[in-house]
Amino acid sequence: MKIVVTGATGYIGSRLIMQGIASGHEMIMFSRTPPARTICAWSAYDLFSEQCPIVPAGTDVIVHLAIGTNREAADHGSLEILAARRLLDAGARVGAKMVFVSSQTAQPEAPTAYGRIKWQIEQIVLASGGAAVRPGQVYGGERRGLFGILVEMVQQMPILPAFIPKAVVQPIHVDDLVQCLLRASVAAPSGATVLRVGAAQPISFTDFLRTIARSRLRLRRWFVPVPVTIALRGLSLVGKGAQADRLRSLFALPVMDTAGDLARLQVQLRPLHSGMHRSGDDRRRRLLQEATALMSYVLRQRPPAGAARRYARAIEQLRSGLPLGLPAPCCSFPALLAVLDRRSADQMRWKAEFDWRLDAATVIGEATRSGARRFLGIGKRHGQVASLCGIGRAVFLEAGWRLASLVLAPLMRLACPRAFGEWQ
Repeated sequence: MKIVVTGATGYIGSRLIMQGIASGHEMIMFSRTPPARTICAWSAYDLFSEQCPIVPAGTDVIVHLAIGTNREAADHGSLEILAARRLLDAGARVGAKMVFVSSQTAQPEAPTAYGRIKWQIEQIVLASGGAAVRPGQVYGGERRGLFGILVEMVQQMPILPAFIPKAVVQPIHVDDLVQCLLRASVAAPSGATVLRVGAAQPISFTDFLRTIARSRLRLRRWFVPVPVTIALRGLSLVGKGAQADRLRSLFALPVMDTAGDLARLQVQLRPLHSGMHRSGDDRRRRLLQEATALMSYVLRQRPPAGAARRYARAIEQLRSGLPLGLPAPCCSFPALLAVLDRRSADQMRWKAEFDWRLDAATVIGEATRSGARRFLGIGKRHGQVASLCGIGRAVFLEAGWRLASLVLAPLMRLACPRAFGEWQ
């Protein structure tokens, strides 16, 4: 699919672009400033520009993430609503539907202008037949967005408020939200749809901050009971009106029934504790595991550690930087990659990306000593008999793998439904 993402360089947008590319979609970035590195097509997009945006022909979905910043409250709402109308009109001209990323605070009588604006845009998108996604408290990944503000606050303040009465949130990891957005884009729900995504069981905001301290920062923090009325009055006295509105919004969050929509999207949320861990180290570990599997398949032996690191750097610099998500059996027994290698593009969601990475692993593997022996035959005996035996062995193995694939492919499809596109 061809997917346009507005706000593509933001906290959620950047993760959506990377995951979309890794899933085999054609992603197009719309943002005010160009990305730090070019991983897909980019187009300048200012939410408050008077010019109508140009959506490329063939676009299937517009995921509208962009929000306005540094705008006065008096004109912010009308301008953001007008921008949504323009984007919808531009999408309608090429037959693209819209998936609007709204907010849990979206209500006609929300305590903040932010919630009311989100609700009004929702109505416009729903009237056009699009979908609105209301995420809970987004967390995880880099320190960006509201999550970054909360992490910074917990890190700097040894004593934190435990508000009375308690506020509750429904956390969702940023990568789980990205998966929901991709599923909503691919599934193309018929008619107006509001999808509510977040933890089915709400937790207190105090417990959420405590988890940030323990699991993310490895710190111990003390919580002091603070009546919310006193906190609001204190913020108003010191001129922190915006923070007071945000706090009011926190206590006005409606509890969402998310189980049905998550089941519809076939997304299972990760536990809060595990999702709080820094993702960079785990992502690099999985990339190295992927490199080892692919190069072991190509070289017929385990590659040097340096070659695996070069592969990981290549994926980070030239592709999405995300692991492909190979089935676990393939990582343990790389020879099973022959089953994926023989699949066609219509049988695998990310066949093109798999082929690119396999080629990259081959190029990097050729530069190693084991690669020289494997591809150039350095150190091997040559002769007519040896060559005939080699040809016969290759034909025998190819025929054997083709027969084995008939049995192994269904098992691999169960082990990795995402690769075979079964969730479409």
